[in-house]
Amino acid sequence: MVVNKGNSLIMGCTKVNRSYNFSFAASEPEIELIIYDSDCKNIIFEHKMDWQYKTGDVFSCKITGVGLDRCYYVYKKGNEYITDPYAKTVTGCEIYGEVHEKIHLSRVGMENFDWEDDAAPGISYADSIIYKLNVRGFTKSCTSAVAHKGTFKGIAEKLPYLKKLGITAIELMPAYEYDECKRFQTDMYSGIVNGAMNGSGGMNIPDSRDIIDGDIVSRKINYWGYTKDAFYFAPKAAFSSIAPVKSDYTIEFKKLVKKLHKNGIEVIMEMYFIDEPVSMITDCIKYWVINYHIDGIHLYAPDAALSAAATDPVLSRTKIFTVFWNGSAKKYKNMADYNNGYMNTVRKFLKGEENQLGDFVNTARNNPSNAACINYITNHNGFTLNDLVSYDRKHNEANGENNMDGENFNYSWNCGTEGKTRKKKITDLRQRQIKNAFMLLMLSQGTPLILAGDEFRNTQGGNNNPYCIDSETSWLNWKNSDYSKEIFEFVRELIQFRKDNKILHMDDKLLASDRLVCGYPDVSYHGDNAWYSAMENYNRHIGIMYCSKYAGGDELIYVAYNMHWENHMLALPKIPGDSKWKVKICSGDIKNDIQIKDKQIKIAPRTIAVLVCKF
Repeated sequence: MVVNKGNSLIMGCTKVNRSYNFSFAASEPEIELIIYDSDCKNIIFEHKMDWQYKTGDVFSCKITGVGLDRCYYVYKKGNEYITDPYAKTVTGCEIYGEVHEKIHLSRVGMENFDWEDDAAPGISYADSIIYKLNVRGFTKSCTSAVAHKGTFKGIAEKLPYLKKLGITAIELMPAYEYDECKRFQTDMYSGIVNGAMNGSGGMNIPDSRDIIDGDIVSRKINYWGYTKDAFYFAPKAAFSSIAPVKSDYTIEFKKLVKKLHKNGIEVIMEMYFIDEPVSMITDCIKYWVINYHIDGIHLYAPDAALSAAATDPVLSRTKIFTVFWNGSAKKYKNMADYNNGYMNTVRKFLKGEENQLGDFVNTARNNPSNAACINYITNHNGFTLNDLVSYDRKHNEANGENNMDGENFNYSWNCGTEGKTRKKKITDLRQRQIKNAFMLLMLSQGTPLILAGDEFRNTQGGNNNPYCIDSETSWLNWKNSDYSKEIFEFVRELIQFRKDNKILHMDDKLLASDRLVCGYPDVSYHGDNAWYSAMENYNRHIGIMYCSKYAGGDELIYVAYNMHWENHMLALPKIPGDSKWKVKICSGDIKNDIQIKDKQIKIAPRTIAVLVCKF
């Protein structure tokens, strides 16, 4: 074994040809590198690095003449063991919910993985349909009917389901190594604390005095994974079905990405940083993109890191989600604005609140040139869609915070009864409202995001902030009812309709002008009279017509919206020749809730209908 000064530009542990380069940043005058055998039991090598191995604040050494691939390493500073923040695997975290070991070792060499001809699907934002899930909660329930519950492999087992639904990307809540058992901290950054996110984008945590009983610290599970106590370069060991020691458990995540790509589905990772260096954040993102072939990052990070990621040429075609992105347009639209603006507007319109029509029309058409818009009505930090139409108030008692946590302003409506009910009138109305919500989402111009389980009416029992609950409450319940089967088929049909009609998801903003001089603008608005949009504050109904000729099609698509609790008439524009309007999709009963005659459509209360005719 020969030890020399290494390359301080390569952080972490990296195998370069037949040598191993170790680099670690620390301000101390010396640091010790300790290497264990493949069983993680016996120390086989110790080496102190002093100023001779240091460049700036980076210690670096290069080891040659010995094979260390299957060995593990850790650093030591005095009596303190320090895990490499660039560690690619981490021991002592393999059982979910158990307090992690104090000493985490990291594998020196990674196993080779044959990506074969894997290529990124390269799906544009305009053509994307995103499905957001928690890796553990997605398949942990016994109702999931998969062999490897709560794991990356469990997601792979659900691939036929995801393909049938029609989504094009999955967004994973934190799936890198984080400490789900560590007591919640109160470190603040931009309104975000090191705990669990609430509906307003902040966090909800119990006061430390409430979780300390004498000398015993009671720990809550950080089910969501938003914490600074994380090793960002390593997939979460507890999400793998592979035994972590004596094997490279990261292979399971790579197999998942490879399999999803073969089926045309992209992978987007949520990553939550607080005070990590910008260089480390960008190194981490690029590592996941290069070594795990992920397609996008939902990035919670300081502004400087966002700007660095947005301008990094390696990431120029990687989807990057962030909040309120308003930077300049780029050759390839890879940035996306991900915020609650669309959600709040559409929820209020869905409820039938006054003075929401104009906001809905604008947000449904929003499609800026500099960045995509990620549209969602529900997300992990809030009600599920089923609960949005079943509860007026949050019910977070199980969180142990006296129902004081979670968002209070949910813009929800229980349709007449709080929570579960057997009243058919109410259950039918809730079913219609869920269909309305999906139609509002899928017929908007931005990129739609579905919260996993909404498509079959998954419920959290009215809990809008289950950040600390690891049980059937937060896991998806795959046991289908007639209502859930109906919603799934409705969503699947709606997704396919969106895919089949490019005019509903254009790359650029619709201009509401007849620039093709074909007699119809790309989008137009209609009220009681054709070509006139009655936008008074008391109106809750409108017709929006799309001319698919602007997207190479030959149809007119007319969407009739009525979020009022009364019937309304909407004017239908004159159509060419002998063409006739046909109802394609409806959230209600096509026979009883829609009547077309004399260039008008009568639409029932709280109903949306899609009409089509040949151009």
